[in-house]
Parts: sequence; C-alpha cells; structure tokens
Amino acid sequence: MSDIEELYKSILSEEKKTEADFSVKEIWNIVCEYVSYLWKKKLIIIICGVSFGLLGILYAVTKNIQYTSTYIFSLEGGRGGGSISSLTSFSSLFGLGGGSMGAFSGDNLVELMKTRAMVERTLLREVPDLEPKMNFMEYCILVDSARVKCAEIERKPGKFTLCDVNFPLNQERKSFTRQQDSFLMAIANGLAEKIDVIKNDKKLSFVTFSFSYADEAFSKKFADAYVDEVSTFYIDTKTALSRKNIESFERQADSIRKEYDKALSSRAYYADENVNAARQVVGVQIQKKQTDIQILGTGYAEMIKNIEVLKLDLAKESPLIQIIQEPHFPLNNDKVGKLRSLIKFGFVGGFLSCFVLCGIYFIKTTMNKEEESNNLPVESKD
Repeated sequence: MSDIEELYKSILSEEKKTEADFSVKEIWNIVCEYVSYLWKKKLIIIICGVSFGLLGILYAVTKNIQYTSTYIFSLEGGRGGGSISSLTSFSSLFGLGGGSMGAFSGDNLVELMKTRAMVERTLLREVPDLEPKMNFMEYCILVDSARVKCAEIERKPGKFTLCDVNFPLNQERKSFTRQQDSFLMAIANGLAEKIDVIKNDKKLSFVTFSFSYADEAFSKKFADAYVDEVSTFYIDTKTALSRKNIESFERQADSIRKEYDKALSSRAYYADENVNAARQVVGVQIQKKQTDIQILGTGYAEMIKNIEVLKLDLAKESPLIQIIQEPHFPLNNDKVGKLRSLIKFGFVGGFLSCFVLCGIYFIKTTMNKEEESNNLPVESKD
C-alpha cells in the first residue's frame, strides 16, 4: 500500500471520528437543554404529580372491591367395567379427555360452568345458614340493595321493577311469570360474566374455577352452591341411564317377588285342602306349584344378584370431583392500597407532564429555527 493511500485513509478516519464526536456532543447538548427546560418547569411537574396522586387516592377509596372465590379440582372418572356400558370420566366435563356422550364431550364442557342455565339453577337454590330463609336470587337482590329506594320510585303503568317482583323460596320454575323470567335472566347473565374456568394443562386433570363479586359472603356462598349444582347436574345426567336400568330391574324383582309369594301361599292352601287325598292328581298339582316356586325363587335370586352388580358398577363408574383447594375467609380481593395508588398515579402524572412539556418545547424550538432561517438576508447574485 502506497503512502498516499495510507494518508487518504487516515484523513477519512479522522473525519469520521470528528463527525461521531460532533453527534455525541450535539445529543448531549440537546439532552442538557431539555433537562434545563424541565427544571425551570418543575413546579408544573410537581403540581401534575400531586394532582394525579390525589386522583389515585380517590380511585383507591371509591373503587368497588371484588372478592374472588377460587376452587381447584382434581377430576377423576369411574373405574372398572361392568354389565352396563361404562360412563365417561368426570374430567370429560371440562374437555380433558375421556369418552364422549353427545353434548357432554370435548371442550364444549368447559363452557358448561359458564352457562346461564347453571347460574339460574343455582340462583333458585336455598342459601345455607341464612335467616330468614331465601334463595340466592333474593339474596343477590338484598346484597345489591336493589329494593332500597322502592318507596321513592314512581310507579308507571305497564312497567315493572324489582320492587314489583318477588322470588319465593321453592317456587317451581315452570310457574314463573314473564317478569320473573326477565329479571332472573338478566341477573344470571351478569353473574355468568363473573365466572372464570381455566384448564391449567390439557395433559393434567386440574381445573381452576373462580367467581368474583362485590360482597365477600355472597361470593363464597354462591361459589359453593354453584360447584355443588354443576357437579350434581353432571353426575345425574351421566348416570341417568344406569339408574333407570336399576329402577327397572327393581320393579321386575318386586313383581317376581309378589308372584313367588302367591305361589307359596297357593301351594300351602292346596296342600292343606288335600291332606289325606289318595288321588295322584293331587300330587301332580302340588309338584307343579313347587316347580313354579323354584322357578320364581331362582329368577328372583338372579334378579337381586344383577341389581347388586349394577349398583356396584354404578358406584365404581360414577364421576368424582376431588377438591384440592377451596376458598376460605378472608377471600382474595383486588383492593388497591392508598399509598401504592398515590405513588403509581403520581409517577404517571409526572411522566405525562414531562412528556407534554418536552413536546411543547420541541415545537417552539422548531418554529423559532424556521423563523430565523426565513429572516436571514438573501445574498445578491451580483
């Protein structure tokens, strides 16, 4: 490489270093300029931070606290085979695998615990350990204070409110009026949105169910009743056919038992009436009745045996829900601390004020530079 080329490269490298140094210095000067400007406006920044901090305290005070009841399930299905068709495991209810039976299969069953139908069934159940006795529908209205201002509400003809509708305990669902159905559906839809069901892992049979509400006692009681209602509904639905078969076998066994008792009584009466009879036909008739007794007795014994086998199979195959974790007082809540809210909102307020001030300063400096460039004297071409 010639000396001229080396000299040329050294000159270029020095020019690049000068440009780099110039750009770093320029950036540093700009940063210092903006910092100096913000320092002059520190009073505005402090006022914005304090204002937002006060808003944070107000938010923490007025925020509606939501109390969350959380269940974690270990889902197990029935085991063992029997003379009846096997029932699918309870885990299939949540789409975790297992056999499929119509609508109760796959991921669709995860949504079962979010359906309005299950919420409505729970709302019509009696609230445990509560005086006076009432269902969850009336309890929800009581907790929300929906009837507090009934005396102040102006009644309009043809328009109904909760003040005009009641939900008596143990009232049959079929006897509900149109107004009762409307309010029940509206409240059920609102509660269904507060329910959350999560499959933690498709490979595991663990499901997390949570329900949030503004009242701690209602959140706990409703979650307990809801889990029990869904479990009962699912088990009854899945085992309905097996229980129907058992009931059918029991009715048949009762009929055979009645015929067996009649045969015993008939043989006894016939034998008593012909104690000293020497005719052969008497012995034949007694033998026929004895044969009927043996047939009915054998059939009844087999029927009882089959019933017990069916009951044992049903017990083995009935789905099981094992609660790993259940909610206890005090429940988890989303309450916001006043100090934490003050710090967070104050920081956000200060940051936003700095951002806005920097934007204003940038616009001003840009406009000033444009004005200066426009005011520069134009050199004559002569």
